[in-house]
Amino acid sequence: MQQDLLENQLSREELQDLKNKRAGMFVFQLSWIMAFVSLVVVNWQLRFSPNWAPEGTQKADPILAAFATGALILSVVLVKRALNAIQQNNAQACFTQWLSAISLGALFVMIMVFEWLAIPSGTQYAQVFRLMTGFHVFHAVVIGGYLIYVYQNRHLYHAMNYWAVEAGAKLWYFVLIAWMLFYIVIYWV
Repeated sequence: MQQDLLENQLSREELQDLKNKRAGMFVFQLSWIMAFVSLVVVNWQLRFSPNWAPEGTQKADPILAAFATGALILSVVLVKRALNAIQQNNAQACFTQWLSAISLGALFVMIMVFEWLAIPSGTQYAQVFRLMTGFHVFHAVVIGGYLIYVYQNRHLYHAMNYWAVEAGAKLWYFVLIAWMLFYIVIYWV
């Protein structure tokens, strides 16, 4: 409803610009999700290799990753709530939740870096594990950097100008979707 109100108050050019930004974000996310899906396919293909995980290979424990996943899910919930708050012109609530989301995202990254360093090397399993988690952590750090940028410029955003907040939220949703793909494949399949 708030979004409809905003769109009714924008000029035709501003509305077209906003639609173009949203379409661009969709195409960007779609293209990157294909890269993540490709890594899942590589993982599945290599699982049938005799060198995948020889007997005695230490595999990643899903318990710590489950904790990291919970932190990421909570972070996404806070980002969604922050987006709703800025749409309702409540910048203080928005950026309090935004900062909490950044903190939980940092916790997620730290846990995944620990996992990346803790896995013993020397097997295809370890190499693919490191590739997948490293690829994801890189994206989480870059997008987290964007979330920090938005937070640092929080004085610029309000109910009539919040595209940067919306873009950050959509990028952070992407981090969760990509991680859920990897989490299931790496830890449970």
